[in-house]
Amino acid sequence: MLKWKINIIVVLIVFVLFYLLSYPLNNWLSLTMPRHQLLQLPAMFVLGITLGASFKKIIVKNISYSIAGIIFIMASLIFWMLPRSVDESVIHPAFNRIMHFNMLVAGFSTIAIFRNMIFEIKIFFLGMTAAMLLATGITLRVFDMLLCSSFNIDQQKETGFYLIGIAVGLFIGTLIFLFKKLSKK
Repeated sequence: MLKWKINIIVVLIVFVLFYLLSYPLNNWLSLTMPRHQLLQLPAMFVLGITLGASFKKIIVKNISYSIAGIIFIMASLIFWMLPRSVDESVIHPAFNRIMHFNMLVAGFSTIAIFRNMIFEIKIFFLGMTAAMLLATGITLRVFDMLLCSSFNIDQQKETGFYLIGIAVGLFIGTLIFLFKKLSKK
């Protein structure tokens, strides 16, 4: 009975945070590229992960569905990193809320899929995510032309700098996860 109460509290907290990030704080978070891409988008993904973690019985057991889910998650991350998608989500709050909901579902799916995923695919997913973030960060940092017209070049370069740092951190975390798992075998 206590687990249900905790789950209800977690769900309520997640939805309150989702509402705050999606409505009252949306304008402030959409003013700069680092806030929009490095705070708001990952926050929605983490809220989805938190929501998924509170429902331990939801597991994707079929490997085919797991791989399809991984493709959905990667496609979601890639889509919301495209300059046109970033611009549209900043210009149109309704489109931005679609991004919020999509990232929430992607985060939730990540937990449901990772619970029964084979180790090699977990490593592949984390490595590919790190590579995607690194490539995006380098692109934003190196290009002197504005890729997202809703922001300025300084914000673009700052976002690129932090994405490179996040990618390196994720890559190091993936290596630690890999070697810890291999040392247990």
